[in-house]
Amino acid sequence: MNHIKKVMKAHRKDIKCKEAIKLRKHLSADALFANLHNGFKRINDHRPGMADHTPADTLMSGFAMFSLKDPSLLAFDERRQHPYNLTTIYGMGSIPCDTSMREILDGVDPNDLRPLFKEQFRTLQRGKILEQMVFMKDSYLLNLDGTGCFSSPTLHSDACMKKVYKKTGKTTYYLQAVGAAIVHPDLKEVIPLCPEIIKRQDGETKMNCERNAVKRFLKKFRQ
Repeated sequence: MNHIKKVMKAHRKDIKCKEAIKLRKHLSADALFANLHNGFKRINDHRPGMADHTPADTLMSGFAMFSLKDPSLLAFDERRQHPYNLTTIYGMGSIPCDTSMREILDGVDPNDLRPLFKEQFRTLQRGKILEQMVFMKDSYLLNLDGTGCFSSPTLHSDACMKKVYKKTGKTTYYLQAVGAAIVHPDLKEVIPLCPEIIKRQDGETKMNCERNAVKRFLKKFRQ
């Protein structure tokens, strides 16, 4: 009888081990990077004719830069001298230079990236990662905050907001976004969600801009 119990216990332990290995493989960096690259391939190329670098490879290069925490595009550009790790880990066929990356990514609509965030979120959901993030009464803790992502006294686009300083009369053009992530006080990991760009029509004050952007974010997040 004891022998049977030991066999059954070992069998259950073996099943759990196999499930854990399967889960880790499903949620490994390689799997998540591959899913992300496949999602980038569905984004249309806004450039006419043939191009040296695909939108997928360029977007993946941008992701790699942030993933590797390079301080600038120029710093990331130095990695092109030894591209083996980038092409192996991130699956890129080609790596654009910093100038090409700016030109290609500037034409990408940020809304085209939203489905990719949702796909990765569903992957974590299927892997039951969200169960670890439950904070209180089957609810999650959503952290929201406005942040600046661009500022220049000369460079600007139609999407930029602007601030004119009364004392000097100088103008600063800038872009801001509302970032969001599911967090838990007991975990160092967070689940980032698709940010919402703050628009000119959101208001004149920082509070109104962020409030209106948050309303759009919540509406899109529930869809």
